[in-house]
Amino acid sequence: MQFFRHKADRLPIALIALLFCCDVAIWALVDSPMVLAAWIIITLTPRGGICAYNHHHQHLSVFRIKILNRLLELIYGLQTGITSHGWVLHHSLGHHVHYLDQRKDESRWRRESGSRMHELEYAFIVAATAYPRMWQAARGRSSHRRVFVGMAVLTLAIVGTLFVLRPVPTLIVFILPMMMMLLHTSWHTYSHHAGKKTSSHFVASNNVLHRGYNLLTGNLGYHTAHHYKPALHWSQLPALHDKIAHKIPADCYLSPSVPWHIRQRVVGPPPGMPFAPGTSTAEDCESPSATATHGMPLQGQTPR
Repeated sequence: MQFFRHKADRLPIALIALLFCCDVAIWALVDSPMVLAAWIIITLTPRGGICAYNHHHQHLSVFRIKILNRLLELIYGLQTGITSHGWVLHHSLGHHVHYLDQRKDESRWRRESGSRMHELEYAFIVAATAYPRMWQAARGRSSHRRVFVGMAVLTLAIVGTLFVLRPVPTLIVFILPMMMMLLHTSWHTYSHHAGKKTSSHFVASNNVLHRGYNLLTGNLGYHTAHHYKPALHWSQLPALHDKIAHKIPADCYLSPSVPWHIRQRVVGPPPGMPFAPGTSTAEDCESPSATATHGMPLQGQTPR
C-alpha cells in the first residue's frame, strides 16, 4: 500500500520529522537556555522551509491515510504555530478565493483606505488576525471546523503538558518558535502579492525562480502557477509555470529573500523564458527598483 500521494514528499517529510525528533531530544536533554536558543537560531532557515511544506500539505494532503495526515499536522503545528486545517480555512478557502479582491482577502495587503500597508505592518496584522480569520472562515464548514478545533485543543494540551514538565525548554524549543514561524509566514507572504494588480492570476503574484529558494520551500517561488492551480502538487509547479510564462509580465520575477538577500528586487525572467508585455504593478503602488537579468530595464519600468 502506498502511504504517500506523491513520491516527491518522501524526502522532505523525512527531514521534517528528523528535525522534530531533534527538537524533542533537545527539549528533553538540554537545560542551558543559551544552548537551547542557539539550537533555535541555527535551525531558523529550515524551519522557514517547514512553514512552506505545511502550506503545501494544507492544499493537498501528503498521505492517503487520515490518521497519518493528522499526525503530520500535529508536528507541523508544534513547529510552525499553524495547527491542523488552519491554513485550509485561512489560506486555501480564504486567501486563494479572495486575493484578487483586497476588501475580502484574508492576507490583504491594502488598508481599508485602499493604501498599501508597510511590510512589517502587514506581517503583524496578518499574524495577529490569523486565528480569528480562520475561525470566521470555519463558519458553515462544520467538518473543517471540527478538525480545526479538535487538533488545536490537542496541540495546546501537548504544549501545556510539556511546559509543566520542563518550562524553560518548552518556552524556547516550542512556544517561541511557534510564534516566530507564524510571524515569519505572515511576513514572507507580503512579497507574494503586495503592490500587484488584481485584474488576473497572471499579474497578481510575484515569482522567485532561484533554485535554492525552491528547494527550501517546495517550489513556492512558482507562485503564479500555484494560484492558477492551487490543488496542483508542488513538484508539478515548474512545468505549469513553463506553460503559462508567456502570460506573466517581466516584473513578476523577484530575487529570493532571507537568507540569500536582505531585500528582494525585480530580476526579470531567466534568459529565454517568454514573458507578457506591460507591467504588473498597481498604478498606486511604487514598483521595486531593479533591472532585468541582463542589465536592461524591465518593460514598463523606468531605469534607476
